[in-house]
Amino acid sequence: MTLMDAVKILELLVKTNSVTGNEEEIAGILKDLLREGGVDNAWVDSVGNVVARAKGGGAGSILLEGHMDTVEVGDLRGWHVDPFSARVVDGVLYGRGATDMKGGIAAQIAAVNNLKELDVDLYLVYTVLEEVAEGVAFRHGVNEVMNGALPDVVVTGEPTSLNISLGQRGRALVKVELTGLTAHTALPHEGINALSSSADFIRAATRENSNLLPEDKVLGRETSTPIGIACTPQNLPQLPDKCILTFDHRTVPDREKEVLNYYLEICSTLKEGGRCVDCTAGIVEGRLRTWRGVELNYRNFFPGWINRDEAMVKEVLRAVKEVYTRARRYYWRFSTDLVYTSGELGLPGLGLGPGDESMAHKPDEGVSVKEVAKAVEEYLRLISALDTYIPSRLRRP
Repeated sequence: MTLMDAVKILELLVKTNSVTGNEEEIAGILKDLLREGGVDNAWVDSVGNVVARAKGGGAGSILLEGHMDTVEVGDLRGWHVDPFSARVVDGVLYGRGATDMKGGIAAQIAAVNNLKELDVDLYLVYTVLEEVAEGVAFRHGVNEVMNGALPDVVVTGEPTSLNISLGQRGRALVKVELTGLTAHTALPHEGINALSSSADFIRAATRENSNLLPEDKVLGRETSTPIGIACTPQNLPQLPDKCILTFDHRTVPDREKEVLNYYLEICSTLKEGGRCVDCTAGIVEGRLRTWRGVELNYRNFFPGWINRDEAMVKEVLRAVKEVYTRARRYYWRFSTDLVYTSGELGLPGLGLGPGDESMAHKPDEGVSVKEVAKAVEEYLRLISALDTYIPSRLRRP
């Protein structure tokens, strides 16, 4: 397989609709591609992820990761090309998932198929359901392919514009329930309007972003963004006495308890000021069904992380700069499956992928075919550098 075959792989993947929950077809394609290439075994795990092993010398392990699912295409009137055509225009391959993140998967597979024998063992996991619950299916894939062991480093192919990503903010979904006191709308002073109080809550939560929420010097400041509201009763001459708000809260690392307290403190302020009868806040929990029919329960708190293994970072950057001199340190603005391995377990994480993350989820999503080919070269250098670095670290006294 040649390096440019990554573009052919990408065309095949983009032409396959794999919106979240509908990953069965692309799972079969990826399993077959891996079996035909440079791995010893590839299969679909119990929840629907594609997993693979390539045995090396056993002196450590690298896990390559990507997610198979994409978001919906949205209103087709926003697209200038068919979102499943994989059409190339002026050197850019267009289609849903081209950037997020089928380009990265294609580069990984092409690189693996060009690898020489390694001192470390290599594992691959391509997940389902990442677009709605990062790390939830990934947990199952890691456990199955590694038989309960853990890798020395995890590398995801999420888009980095060919740079090396070293971290991300985390993500939490917070539900706030405000209870007021219903009354006739002709006599609003005799009740407590939960909808009006919700507006107060939203102003407090978002106004304080620049003051109370912490800031990391590389990941930036935490943010609180309201994304949902539901009140009852509604559209009646009666004050709403119950409102449920949902916030998307982006977190810096090691902040789970503090995030929830942020909302509980606003609850206390509103309650003490007579703006509600009661107010509670909690992390949203959910349940998802995979294409294999397996139900996965999850909690919507996905921790942020930073790779602090400076020796590893320097070695990887040195290696990839051999083929892409402008490669630099990078930090995602969005969230990835590495919330599990790096955010929860604390394992070193890296990211390398073609494409600009700002193209994700948009109409006319596309990725440069030259970047896809260049990403293959970078992956070969990155894996080679880690194949040297990991055994040397393990040998240290």
